[in-house]
Amino acid sequence: MNVGGRIERIRWAEAGGYAIGLAGLVAAVTFDAARSIFYIATAVMALGLAPVMLGFYELGGRTPRALALGALSIGGLAVFVFAAVFLGAGAGIVAIDNNLAAEGPLAIFSAAAVVIGLWLIGAPILAGSWLTLTPRWLGVICGLAWLVESIGLLTQGTQSSVTTIGGIGVQVLFPIWGVVIGRLFAAIRLPMTSGDR
Repeated sequence: MNVGGRIERIRWAEAGGYAIGLAGLVAAVTFDAARSIFYIATAVMALGLAPVMLGFYELGGRTPRALALGALSIGGLAVFVFAAVFLGAGAGIVAIDNNLAAEGPLAIFSAAAVVIGLWLIGAPILAGSWLTLTPRWLGVICGLAWLVESIGLLTQGTQSSVTTIGGIGVQVLFPIWGVVIGRLFAAIRLPMTSGDR
């Protein structure tokens, strides 16, 4: 086993968690004030999940390795699709209609968000004992928020109460989870780096 490579992947997972937290804060502050910055920050927040997914895969759990790799691949693809739409919106290349349900870019990132939500529910539940209680169940709640928001967007558009409830969870709880999971990855990595593991 390449211990150095494993430590590096966990380091990236840690950084991804912190990126989720920081970008989520920026997105929350700029939601109404600066829409382009909000879109870009939301894309960065989603992209932060990709190395976190890799960290989950690295540390393992109760899922056979082949199924875990499949979930990592599909989840990672969903993250990049979601982020691409928001980066395009931030750059003014993609127009997201804030009222329509299940059309155009709104439907694309909403479908990607369904996959992200399912990953956030499944991965923490199936993770090994390395994942402690708070990040495990906060992750599941965040996954439910992603799922509720995306289903609301797909079926009712941006102005529905379902979308709003899910969106609050994504904008508030998901960045908090990012910081919590980043700290957990740091706590796992540090003893490995010092040679205690």
